[in-house]
This record gives sequence, structure tokens and C-alpha cells, in this order.
Amino acid sequence: MENIIDKSSGVVKPGVGDRINGLGYLMVAYFLVTTVVGAGFLSLPKAVANTGWIGIPLILLFGGSVGFAVTRLGRTWLILEERWPKYREPARQPYMDMAEKAFGTIGRRICFGCVMFTLVGDGIAFLVLMAGMVNSIIPAVSVCGWILIFAVLLWPTSFFGTPKDFWLVSIFAVVATGVTIVAILIQLFLDIPLHPDPQYPNPTIKSFFLGFSAIVFAFGGVSVFPTLQNDMANRREWWKSVIIGFAVIFALYLPVTIAGYVIIGVDVSSNILLDASSGVNITIAITLNVVNLLMTYIICFNPVAQALEDICNVPNSFNWKRVLLRTAVVVFEVFFALAVPDFGAILNLIGGSTISILSFIFPPLMYMRLTDMTRDETWHEDAKDRTIPLWERIYLWMIVVVAAIGSVMSTVFALMVILDPETLGASCFADFSLSV
Repeated sequence: MENIIDKSSGVVKPGVGDRINGLGYLMVAYFLVTTVVGAGFLSLPKAVANTGWIGIPLILLFGGSVGFAVTRLGRTWLILEERWPKYREPARQPYMDMAEKAFGTIGRRICFGCVMFTLVGDGIAFLVLMAGMVNSIIPAVSVCGWILIFAVLLWPTSFFGTPKDFWLVSIFAVVATGVTIVAILIQLFLDIPLHPDPQYPNPTIKSFFLGFSAIVFAFGGVSVFPTLQNDMANRREWWKSVIIGFAVIFALYLPVTIAGYVIIGVDVSSNILLDASSGVNITIAITLNVVNLLMTYIICFNPVAQALEDICNVPNSFNWKRVLLRTAVVVFEVFFALAVPDFGAILNLIGGSTISILSFIFPPLMYMRLTDMTRDETWHEDAKDRTIPLWERIYLWMIVVVAAIGSVMSTVFALMVILDPETLGASCFADFSLSV
């Protein structure tokens, strides 16, 4: 530890990368896993179906590239601590702070917009996903009806203040995901006779990039990673958390992904849970996932609400302004969930756009930008001069270029799917107009 004692006051202050009270790298690795796993793994078999057999190595390549980019994101934060000591104290928006130091106010605003779009999009996707899963158990109520029911259930929870402790939620998330994966694998192998002739056609350009966005969505959560690193006792050990965390994520993702595609083939749906035959184990898995998504929705909703309250100068207490603003956000999410009640279409849009930017593009660019900066008078006198090896710089630029191309193409195709007459025809509003 490199904590520093202030000679004038005798107060112990943190050094670069150190905090007197903080989490160890193993605990942070655990939280990293809980941040990433969840709804994403349900769509990975469909992602492989869209990309063909190459989708399996793509999961390893993209996941590994996200992990590498995230380690550079951790180094970027250490650069901030070295040059500007104020960042050695806990930060509320570390990702946005890095974007601002690298690219100024514009960079911060773009980063903020990407984070907000991702979290709001996650909320919409969770509503649609929960509605679809419960509809498979209780079909008497339509998917649109379940979206409204879940919205009513979640609306009172939107008024909560800052979450204080999510230990139980995090533990439940990992347990629910593990149980779900085991249940899916068991049922898929039992269902092999129901899929005697699975097909594995070559992907089209459109399906490939839709698969790209689904894979990226499965590795989302990068916008929260700087906050996890910020809570560490030794933030230089962030790379250890990343390696352990991503190893666990691969161990959870790959079995159900490979089994789902091998057994069902191209006909696998965007939610593998809905492809497994109904049974007690699948019903339990769906129930666990719905409860997990309910709690995850609350966690994702809170930072969006707080950020908007800061912008609108809403007092940090329970008051009518909070009720009005947060109700408006819930209504906004419900509106889009009803307009596009297609989990696959929503995750393709989020994964192809903002998650790609936050996971692949921003981390390398911020790291290279800050590393290449010329020393000036605002830096702390002990700040190091850093360099990037040529091989690393080439790899970082490859990540940025490939992600930029994939992001643009995936977003275009995702919008084409959402605006397709068939998708619009499945809108809950279309059903309402027909009934009227």
C-alpha cells in the first residue's frame, strides 16, 4: 500500500491505486461476473445461429477483446490518479471522468449519453424478456399484458433512493444463472429426439451482424466496471479481477451456447429458455430468472433516475418532483416495450450501438489518448511518463476499427428489423388498433 500521511494534518490519504477501505480483487471479480451475466446468455445460441459455426470462436475473440480493453480501462483510471490526485478519492462517475480527461466536455457528454441509452435499453429489454418468459408459463395473459403487469409492479420501486447494499441481489443473480444453465442443459439433452434434423446454414451479411450485436450484448456491463475498480483496496490488481471474472463468464456461457446451437440448429430462438420443453425444472429456472431480472431492473433504473434528477435539479429526497420524473421514465420504457415487444430486436440495437462503443471503442481510445498526452502544469509532479508497445497499439486499433465497422452495420440492421412491417405488426399498439 502507498497511503500517504499529510504532514500538516496527520491524516492518512490514499496513494495511487490504494484505498484504506476497499474490496479485494476476488470479491470484485465476483461482482464483475454478476454485472455481466444475466439476460445475455439466453440469446447466445441464437447469436451463433446467426453467425454460423464461426460464432463460437467469435464469442471467445470478442469476450477476450473486451477483457483486454477493460484492463486498459483500469490503467486509464490509474493514469488519472497519478496526474490528478483528486481522483484518488472515491468517484461517482469514473467512466465519465476518464472520458472528460481524454476528450473534454464533448467526450463526457457522449459517454454519458451511451451509458444512459444502454441502461434505459436494458430496462426495456428486461420488461419484454420477463413478459415473454411468464407468458410461456401462463399464456392466458398476453406478452403485452404481462409488460403492463410488470410495469405496475416495478413502478413503486422506482422511487427508492440510492441503493445501499446489493449483496443479496448479487448472490441471487449468480445462483439463478447457474441453476438456469444447468436446467437448460438437462432439458436440451432430453429434447434431442424432438430435433432430429437440425440445420446449420451459412450466415447472411444481415444475420452475421445481428449475431455480432447479440454477442456484444452478452458482454455488456463495461459502463459499471470503473465503479467496481473504484471500490478496490488496491486498484492496480484490477487485471486479476478481469482475468478471473471473464474465465467464469466463459465457463457459464459456452456450454449452453454450444449445446443450444448443436441440438436445435438455426431454428433456436432469441431466448433459449423458450425452446426447452416445459417441465418443472424449466418452470423453476424461468421463475428464478424473472425474480433476478426484477431486481436487476431496479439496479439499472436507479442510476438513470439519479442522473436525470441531477440534470433537472430534483432534490435528493422523496418528493413530488421525484415521483413525476421517475414515473415519466417508467412510462417511457413501457411505451417502447409495448411498441417493440421483441427481446432479440432490442438487444441487437443496444449491443450493436452503445454497448459496442462503451466496451470496444472508448476504452482503447481513452487509454491511448491519455498515454500520448504531453506533460503539462496540471499534472502531479510524481506522474509517470507512459508509453504503449507497438504490438499493443496495433491490437487496440484493431479492436477499435473492427468494433466501429461492426457497430455501424449491426445498428443499421437492428433498426431495419425494428422498422420491418412484420416487427411493427407485432407491436402491442397494432393489436390494440385491430381490436378497436
